[in-house]
Amino acid sequence: MTALLLKRLREHLAQALASLKLLGQSPDGDVTTAPKVFIGDVPPKRMVKESSVYEVPCVVIVPVSGHLLVANGAAASETVIAICCCVYNPDKGERADLEEVEAELAALLSAVTGALLPCAQGTPLAKRFDLVPDEKGRMLDWVRAEDQPKPFSGATITSRWWFKGWE
Repeated sequence: MTALLLKRLREHLAQALASLKLLGQSPDGDVTTAPKVFIGDVPPKRMVKESSVYEVPCVVIVPVSGHLLVANGAAASETVIAICCCVYNPDKGERADLEEVEAELAALLSAVTGALLPCAQGTPLAKRFDLVPDEKGRMLDWVRAEDQPKPFSGATITSRWWFKGWE
């Protein structure tokens, strides 16, 4: 069931982010492009026209933990998924570039959160997966690491999903 959740989440986010245009890489230089959505990890740099480019901007969906709940013979599962949001940071050392990177990361975080908001308000993802709060009552909690791996800037959103049945 977690595999189906990952697939549906990827499809949902890819559709929701299709119109968002952020700075990315191409063999011909920097371009604006919609974020790509991956499960598990960012793919390695790809070779295009004898140049290597990163797949940024992107969102990477990573299952973190989960457990099974059984009550009165009925099973339900809860899965924690990290949603890693990455934007391209050309880091040319110019203040305007750094401000633009911060604005793009904020836009991507906002777009992902907005895409998942209905799931937090009672509309299950794919009519099956409910977004639920953590033990402190928080939903879509995000954090940004101090060290940002170049050429990325990113933040990670933690989401908790509940669904009936066994994986």
